[in-house]
Amino acid sequence: MTVARRTLPFVAALMAAATLATTQPGPVFAEPTGGPQSVLARYKQMSIQAEKSAEAMNKAQVEYDKQRGVVVTQRKASVSAQRRLDAANAKMSAAQTKLDALARASYRGARVNRLYAVLVSDSPQDLLNNMSDLEVLSRQSAADLKSIKGIAKDASNAKKSADQAAAAASTAVKDAARKRGDLQAKQADLQLEAVAVRAVYKSMTGKELAALRGPKYSFDAKAVPKGTSPATVAVHAALSRVGDPYVWGATGPDEFDCSGLMLWAYKQAGKTIPRTSEAQLAGGKAVDRKDIKPGDLIIYYPDAHHVGLYVGNGYVIHASTFGVPVAVVPIDKAGPYNSARRY
Repeated sequence: MTVARRTLPFVAALMAAATLATTQPGPVFAEPTGGPQSVLARYKQMSIQAEKSAEAMNKAQVEYDKQRGVVVTQRKASVSAQRRLDAANAKMSAAQTKLDALARASYRGARVNRLYAVLVSDSPQDLLNNMSDLEVLSRQSAADLKSIKGIAKDASNAKKSADQAAAAASTAVKDAARKRGDLQAKQADLQLEAVAVRAVYKSMTGKELAALRGPKYSFDAKAVPKGTSPATVAVHAALSRVGDPYVWGATGPDEFDCSGLMLWAYKQAGKTIPRTSEAQLAGGKAVDRKDIKPGDLIIYYPDAHHVGLYVGNGYVIHASTFGVPVAVVPIDKAGPYNSARRY
């Protein structure tokens, strides 16, 4: 079943909800027990789930692109091996023809050749030289053939290996594409739920929005030392994006998800880091919390689905969730601390 078919009921429900909103008084979406705080809690929960899906989608995209590159490389290797094999086969065929002709003539013409050698030779040494010509040519042809057969065998093995690698890579691409498609379908469902949540978001009062965004913390970007190190440049780059919106899967330059902001900031410093928060946790160098420095990545949650950039004085900058712009917050306000990595 395609994503479109599976999501049609959700779309229809949302359209119906939108219609009701213009004809019925009061909120369209039923408010969960517990009032606005419960709505806000559900909104945050759905945002976290969407962020997890976005990070998983980013990971699948990286793997898919990697596997496509493997396929291209292996197919080129296969074509090159086939060309070497064809050339070796041509040389081997020519050598075999020559050797076969010599083999047919070796006995039939040997006596004539030896008699002719006696008649035309002026000395015993000349006679020996003439009589050995055929044997010398035969041995040389056999040696050539043996060498060419070795070349052909190597080329054949290379061709076989390249074909196997290309087949394996093609299978991997299909698997990655299938995984990517599954994740896209899940993300599509979550995005449709997010449409309803955004509708609730738009209906929130000022107090509810303030509760979602949290307090505004004062951080002076001038406190960050200037310099040309990748970490320093990344911090200043990230701080320049304060106020930009959070968008799932975005990597800048003016909208971001959590790991996308890290990727973009370090890119401004000419340094490439992994795309996803999970991969960012796996890369770099582990840093003890007491030793963190500006430019270190702070990974959050046990499953590492969120990340921020340490900017100094106990603060991180992060893209937290939909509806909340990129902001600087105390390190423990961005989520449950997992670990720190230095790039």
